[in-house]
Amino acid sequence: MTINGKHIDYTADTGTVILHDKQGKPTGEMFYVAYFKRGADAARRPISFLYNGGPGSSSVWLHMGAFGPVRVVTDSHIHTPPAPYRLVNNDYSLLNASDLVFVDAMGTGFSRILGKQEG
Repeated sequence: MTINGKHIDYTADTGTVILHDKQGKPTGEMFYVAYFKRGADAARRPISFLYNGGPGSSSVWLHMGAFGPVRVVTDSHIHTPPAPYRLVNNDYSLLNASDLVFVDAMGTGFSRILGKQEG
């Protein structure tokens, strides 16, 4: 990818973090997408965690509309029409300054609550 004309090599990773209650029982799976700049000293490089508020709003628009290495382009800034969308390099990505982890809050996107819940 390029940011303002400068090439940046990166790796992408996806996964889930299992959340547990006080007794060690799994209560949720929190999904993430992470981007790491290749060749950077991981011990010295900042990490930014990006997430929208729940319920109902995953990190997809922070990820694909604002700060990820690529972004979607729509024909209107007022109303977002249905897909398909065109993808372009994102000159506004934060990846040149920080590794990025996009987290879906519980109950949004690919994150989910496990087991029987009260309320």
